[in-house]
Amino acid sequence: MGTILAVGGVAAAMDRDKVKQEVRQRIEALPGVVAFQFLDKDFKRELVSLEKEAESNGACWGLMPFVNKGVWAAMKREEQFVIVIEGTTLLLGVSNGLVFIEDKTGQVVGEWITADRLEQLRARDDVCFVSDDFVLYSGLDIKGEPRFVLPDVDFPYLDGVEGVENVSSGSISTLADDYIRDRLGYLETKHWTHLVGFDITKD
Repeated sequence: MGTILAVGGVAAAMDRDKVKQEVRQRIEALPGVVAFQFLDKDFKRELVSLEKEAESNGACWGLMPFVNKGVWAAMKREEQFVIVIEGTTLLLGVSNGLVFIEDKTGQVVGEWITADRLEQLRARDDVCFVSDDFVLYSGLDIKGEPRFVLPDVDFPYLDGVEGVENVSSGSISTLADDYIRDRLGYLETKHWTHLVGFDITKD
């Protein structure tokens, strides 16, 4: 019985390694990706610590609470990896909000916008343009203290990889971004980083 269990454990490990190898190959083939690294326990622990520090520091020079929902969603998955992407590469979709401000009910009171969305909002009286790519919405009944949010980001590049499910990804805070680029040898570049997590399908 023990031998059968041992063989089963080896097979499961081999299946997991096969899935991870396929994930690595799929992501390393993407245009603009210059580095790929699965997280081991130490790497993950360091990133968790840095993201908690970033949240404690707050956003907007400490004037607003900050939460990185995308990173924490990815960290809940069985496997995580980070990628370093060339600074001029737009790997992530721009149709979804990558950064926004919400109140305690989840109501969006401000957000980063694309150029197309900018044109759509120009004529609205309830929109305050903080910059060319960030707006605040007036006339809202704001509940509680607003907070700056980095949400779970769509990451379609693992679609169709056999054995992969529940993909989550998040934009990394400046503290963690600097650490990753330094660790992987890209600190003195304008490249950017991203965190992805996924589960492996159980038979």
